[in-house]
Amino acid sequence: MKFPGHLAHEESPQAVQIGLRMARYYQTEATYSAFTHISELPEQWQHVRAAILAVLQKRPLCRVLEIGAGRSGFAASMQDCRASLHYTAQDITPCTVDYLQGVADAVHIGPVAGMGEERFDVIFSTFVFEHVGDPRRTLEKLFASLAPGGSLFLFCPRYDAPFYLSHSADHYGAVRRAGISLFLLGARLWTQVSGRPMFFIHTDPALFHLPWGRDRDAIHWVSLYDVQALFRGRGRVEWLQLPSWSMKDRIVKTLLQLNVCITRNG
Repeated sequence: MKFPGHLAHEESPQAVQIGLRMARYYQTEATYSAFTHISELPEQWQHVRAAILAVLQKRPLCRVLEIGAGRSGFAASMQDCRASLHYTAQDITPCTVDYLQGVADAVHIGPVAGMGEERFDVIFSTFVFEHVGDPRRTLEKLFASLAPGGSLFLFCPRYDAPFYLSHSADHYGAVRRAGISLFLLGARLWTQVSGRPMFFIHTDPALFHLPWGRDRDAIHWVSLYDVQALFRGRGRVEWLQLPSWSMKDRIVKTLLQLNVCITRNG
């Protein structure tokens, strides 16, 4: 099926091609901010921390996996219980290997699909899911990697609010953007009614047309409705509240961000 605005399913040849192109970009672009600055995301990580502490109340070791870790500051934020964690960091680029080997117990460089059969109590990613070219496959692999009762946290932009498009469409004109927005309104409604996720991949990101800007490389147009539909009957999808410092901040974190915990049925 062909969609407007260079949108595609992840199984399409175009989506596979852009996924490979983006992987090459991240593997070779050493100046990308996530690879040069240590991340500090306490608003999101407070929920991950709470899940870890809940596991440690039941047993002495919690197995944790971070997806798209970059130069993550997560391990340092958990120093008070670091000895009770087995922390694995995954990333797509080798430029973070030296840093991650210094803070993690295990490091996996390569696609999520290539990871082994290890099970984790807590898996999380922060502002990564929008860059994934195979979101359904990635989620299925991560969900399969959860121990029974385990928790998967996703924090990223969300592109299912009416007429809100990813910055990867910044190079399109107003008429084209309006047409894409109308199509997405119908598609998101169809997912809610039918229970069938669509997981749109944008195969023509602005990153390759305009100077780099925030989320111009966001090829997965994330929808809460896709995530809910994928895990219906298999796990609980819980919306997470993040602290807000203004009305604008609250609107952004409620309508324009995905902040969820997916708990695997035990």
